[in-house]
Amino acid sequence: MMKQMITALTFSLCAASVFAAGSVKVITTGSTEAKMLTGAEHLLDLVGQPRLSNSWWPGAVISEERATTEAQRQQQALLARMATLSAEASGEDAGAINALRQQIQALKVAGRQTINLDPDVVRTSEPGNPPLQGNYTLWVGPQPTDITLLGLLSHTGKQPFIPGRDVASYLDGLHRLSGADRSYAWVVYPDGRTQKVPVAYWNKRHIEPMPGSIIFVGLSDSVWSSTPDEINADILRTLTQRIPE
Repeated sequence: MMKQMITALTFSLCAASVFAAGSVKVITTGSTEAKMLTGAEHLLDLVGQPRLSNSWWPGAVISEERATTEAQRQQQALLARMATLSAEASGEDAGAINALRQQIQALKVAGRQTINLDPDVVRTSEPGNPPLQGNYTLWVGPQPTDITLLGLLSHTGKQPFIPGRDVASYLDGLHRLSGADRSYAWVVYPDGRTQKVPVAYWNKRHIEPMPGSIIFVGLSDSVWSSTPDEINADILRTLTQRIPE
């Protein structure tokens, strides 16, 4: 799987040879001004920069210009599907879908490239240090101190990260909106991985999210007669492409 992801990234990186090599916009958390890096021939020339040495690499995101255009197109297509689903529903179901749609609409997404950005990994792996050819943006910052709740919940947004606390306990006391999955939630980790987590009393497992993770409660396939699994999958894809705040 990792070999396939690296191969896919290498293709994405190499395909844009019409652009100037190594044009990277670097945005750090809390900064109001992006910095440009030019002349970086390989990924290590970027992540090995001394000024980035204090970055928390599990949550860093690198995006490619054309992939970002595609990610934004996919987000708009998802919003259109959700608008149709809401129009076909009524009452609390329609209200729940509209609330979820507003959350997705508020997200800023980028064409995230799936590769390990840890300089130690990049430095010791030739396949993990592909050439940089194209226009890229890198978001980096310190380790977050919170997690984010999203989905069909009465209250969404940031919650303080508490070491040892599991996914189910972050959801304790929160009302699920109409049509919500009450048995499972999804964790979107800062590095882009996703995990389906059992959270009901009958199947609960102790799974702890990392700081900076998203806990997402999606549509239940036992409630919706259309294709909730496909919509949930599209939402998860959008969440993995979210630009770090």
